[in-house]
Amino acid sequence: MSGYNMDCVTYRMSGLCIRGSTELPTSSITLLSHPHGRQRRDERGIDKRQLQEAVKYGRKERANPGRNGQTRWRYTYKGIVYITDETSRHEITSWKIADSPEPAPSQGLGSRRGGTSHVLLIVDHSGSMRKNDVPGYNNRIAAVYDCLARDLVQPQLRAGAGLGKVQVSLIEMSDDAKVVFERCALSSNLLAFLKDRMNARARSHGNYLIALDAARDILLDDVARQNQVFVMMLSDGAPSDHSSFSTSYHVDEDEDEDDYYYHSGRQTHIAQACLHGRPVVTNQTWSTVSELVQIACVGWVKGIGDLLGRDRVFMGTVAFGPPTENYVVLEKMAAALPRSSFQKLGLSAACLRTAFSSLTDSITTLRTEATYVYAGGPRQLTLRPEISFKGERQSYEEREIIRNGLSWELYVGSNFVHKRQYDPVAKRMVDAPFTTSPLPPGRGSAFSQPGTQRGVAHAMYKFAEGAERVVYQCTEVVSFDNGATGYCVGPHLVAKSTRFNEHLQTEEFHRDFCRTQGEAEELAKLFNRRLGAGPEWQLHFLPCFVYTIKDGGRYSGRRGTLEILVEEELEGKFTKWNNNAGGVARTCDTNRTNRNSTAPLGAIEEDDEDYDSDDYGSAGRASADDVPQAFSHFTHYATAGQKLVCDLQGVWNSVDGFMLTDPVIHHSSGRRSGATDKGRAGIRFFFNSHVCNPLCRRLGLPPGSTI
Repeated sequence: MSGYNMDCVTYRMSGLCIRGSTELPTSSITLLSHPHGRQRRDERGIDKRQLQEAVKYGRKERANPGRNGQTRWRYTYKGIVYITDETSRHEITSWKIADSPEPAPSQGLGSRRGGTSHVLLIVDHSGSMRKNDVPGYNNRIAAVYDCLARDLVQPQLRAGAGLGKVQVSLIEMSDDAKVVFERCALSSNLLAFLKDRMNARARSHGNYLIALDAARDILLDDVARQNQVFVMMLSDGAPSDHSSFSTSYHVDEDEDEDDYYYHSGRQTHIAQACLHGRPVVTNQTWSTVSELVQIACVGWVKGIGDLLGRDRVFMGTVAFGPPTENYVVLEKMAAALPRSSFQKLGLSAACLRTAFSSLTDSITTLRTEATYVYAGGPRQLTLRPEISFKGERQSYEEREIIRNGLSWELYVGSNFVHKRQYDPVAKRMVDAPFTTSPLPPGRGSAFSQPGTQRGVAHAMYKFAEGAERVVYQCTEVVSFDNGATGYCVGPHLVAKSTRFNEHLQTEEFHRDFCRTQGEAEELAKLFNRRLGAGPEWQLHFLPCFVYTIKDGGRYSGRRGTLEILVEEELEGKFTKWNNNAGGVARTCDTNRTNRNSTAPLGAIEEDDEDYDSDDYGSAGRASADDVPQAFSHFTHYATAGQKLVCDLQGVWNSVDGFMLTDPVIHHSSGRRSGATDKGRAGIRFFFNSHVCNPLCRRLGLPPGSTI
């Protein structure tokens, strides 16, 4: 085997790597990379040696095949996932598990009207926020408020979220908590006010608990209002509360926790609830106090979820400070609720802007999920109670046997009806073939053996959710015992189902999604032909299928026929390049440099092959990140101004290019795909923010919209 010492014998069983007594040094494992693959690896902070270690020591699994069916391998080791070709020598893509968010489920495709949302901002105003270490700004505070205005408030205004649909409160956190304003409507005045706060003066400590106390008092009014609540807390370091505790009061063996928190000036209703049942604190130390603060902060988040409802609250914590600071409390606060996020950004304003753009999408999701508009007017939807539990992703291999009733539900034979997909030529759903992967040894390769039943299996519990859908792991199966067990066949899949009881029997719900994705793929094929570039510049949308099953069990919570939307699970770091309101992703790596030094002997060989022509690869010209924006522009031109495809999200690698899912199509003739289709307004949103790049010019696209 090329690149390996033949004296090194490796056996891989059940994910364990057992090696012979002789093995090569890690540095001797040779892999081939490509220019754009190296660039993405640099952006994600993955060192070449980490990939070599993954191949040498990691768990090896069969990955989903390439776009043309090529075999791929997945190596997982120390938080790194590395995808290679069949030889394990060519780099396809890699990412850090901690940095790889779950794919965003599809947005709703029906017409809906958003209710009121409350966005509560807690901004660190401690003395360290005065530091002048953010390029382009006088200090950290100036960067935070500028990005809040430009990337949180302004996009919501542009998307029409004013007129009372979104209320904003602001708390500035230092030694005390200053409620700057409460429940202010989105407006140009609010935008101007936040920009003016760029000159605010930060001071003293950043005490978390007193700020959270003030936030709780504000949020109490949301209980009766039935608002969706979005809490965002931004800090450049760990809580300073332990400093106040240790200097203001000393705890000894004769004092209990109530006295401790009373004398230290803290509100007891948070601490007592979090510390209920804990022993008396003795010989108080800084580390112990820090632990108490952490418990109190996490308990606050859980309490707000219990108070308002976990489905109604999104907790976003943002670490905007030196990477060496301790952000454990912020991270654990975000982990306390299922619909939350923690982002560690360093001191890059570009990262901060991207983070706020992402949080803006979360606000939009919360705003629009409560109410749906029908012909007879708005009607409140009811959540399916059986989808409330979230499970962990399960590892399984193709041709592995899985059992019904443990963590999977299998539907085969009479319980599995058929599989369909959208045909863009016929413009309707048509029957689709079942996967024809070979069966395990001893079972032959034919699917027509006596007792063979085809079907589908999905996990009992979701692993992600969005505004309207929950997402499960899924796989096609072949069973020989009437569905008691089944062999996994074909690639790993994800199944998407509605969150609402009212949509379980709505057939158009999934079919509209398939039609939108099918139309986008037809335009992508035309774009690829016109661009005429190499594989890394190609753009594709995942094929999606509708499976019909009977007796949905725990998955549907009821008997009867159920349709589920299924598509292939994406391999790679999920990225959103633009949204349906004119938002555009920005790179977070402001200090990116080219690494052209000669690789040491035995390191990853950097293949000189590059698919770029002179028009693509030269410095200052087009990059892979220009492709999605050029494609959106192209769709408007190619359809004579009738359509524009956006909300481009998915994964990219230098071998397959872009593999996307869940697009939105704005139709100039009116909204044909629900609220995500913003019609002519959506097309204007895109062109208001779009700056033509070299690919737009190469394709001869006229600047701006013609409507």
